[in-house]
Amino acid sequence: MGKYFVTHGEEVSGFYSRTVNSAKEAAKFCNTKYFSELDSLIEVSDTLFITVTDGAIKEVWDCIAAKDVKGKSVCHFSGSLSSDIFSNAEQAGVSVCSLHPIYAFSNKFTAYQNLTEAIFTVEGDEQAVADIYRMFEKLPNRLVLIHTEAKTRYHAAVSMASNHVIGLLSMAVKMLEEAGIESTAAYEMLTPLVKNNVEAALKYGCEQALTGPIERNDLGTVRHHLELLSEEQKAVYDAIGTELVRISEKKHTERNYRQMKELLRKESE
Repeated sequence: MGKYFVTHGEEVSGFYSRTVNSAKEAAKFCNTKYFSELDSLIEVSDTLFITVTDGAIKEVWDCIAAKDVKGKSVCHFSGSLSSDIFSNAEQAGVSVCSLHPIYAFSNKFTAYQNLTEAIFTVEGDEQAVADIYRMFEKLPNRLVLIHTEAKTRYHAAVSMASNHVIGLLSMAVKMLEEAGIESTAAYEMLTPLVKNNVEAALKYGCEQALTGPIERNDLGTVRHHLELLSEEQKAVYDAIGTELVRISEKKHTERNYRQMKELLRKESE
């Protein structure tokens, strides 16, 4: 994130880490300074960004809160944790928030290059959120304000849309391998199918994009699928299939999906 901010004209005062080499590496990459003392970084900064694992945020915050940080803004980048983790922020005299890019960072040295289209969510104190909005005036990204109490549910949703899709795709590839199709060929076969479905869903909505045996109310085909699946595969098929029935009922209000729901419910018991 530091590199992205610098690339778009934001001033990054520098980096501090308990591992000096990490701070030096980040500073060199962003063409800025590294600090061997946290107090020195705090002194020259208006906003402090905590970029550690979720489990370490509280520990880092406790260390920061013990310093002279009155009038500063403090922000973390966790997707699942809210600004509530900054306990005693008012007593410390700081304004707090959390900022999260809806983007998968697979490489810390190149991810910033494709971050321009990502949407960021922000929640927290009014002052800290206002500071973030001012910072983003120089950035091409859209900011979405979310409620603090909704942060974990929000993160579960984007995780399902990202990480869980990978798990579903992996399961589909394994099933194709079980059908005698090599892994490389399986991915090649699924590529246009997955791309077209995702693009249609994002462009037109899930109702318009949905096709397949459940949407057609094809009981015979779904029954044959379920007869061949392992228990693990069947559990996934049933869970997602139940959601597909809900979508189908909205799309085709004239159709009766009662038997389809009973079939999926029976197999999941």
